[in-house]
Amino acid sequence: MRSQPPGDRWLPPNEFYAEEICKRCGVCCGSTDGEPCEHLRREADGPYLCEIYATRLGPHQTTDGHAFACVPIRTIIETTGGYADCAYVEEIRQIRKRLGQDASDLGQRTKP
Repeated sequence: MRSQPPGDRWLPPNEFYAEEICKRCGVCCGSTDGEPCEHLRREADGPYLCEIYATRLGPHQTTDGHAFACVPIRTIIETTGGYADCAYVEEIRQIRKRLGQDASDLGQRTKP
C-alpha cells in the first residue's frame, strides 16, 4: 500500500470529539510531563479534570508559571498528530486502519 500524504488522511469531523471518548488522562494538559496546567486536578484515585473546563480555551500558565494557550484537542491532533496515549488519537488510528490509511503522523507528540 502506498503512503498517503497527510492531507489525504482521514481526520474526524467536530462531532467526533465527544466527551465520552476522552479517558481524562490529562496528557494534553501536562499530566505526564511534570509541568501541568494550573487548572488540572486529579480526582482521588481517578481521572483528571479541568477545574475551569467550560472556559478553558485561551491563555493560561503551567504550575511552574510558563505561559501557554489552551486549544481544543482537535487543534492539537490536526496540527501535531496529538499524544500517543490520547484516546482520541487511538480512535482515529483505528478508523484509519479500517480505511486502509496510514496513521504514522498520529501520536508523535510527547509534551503539551
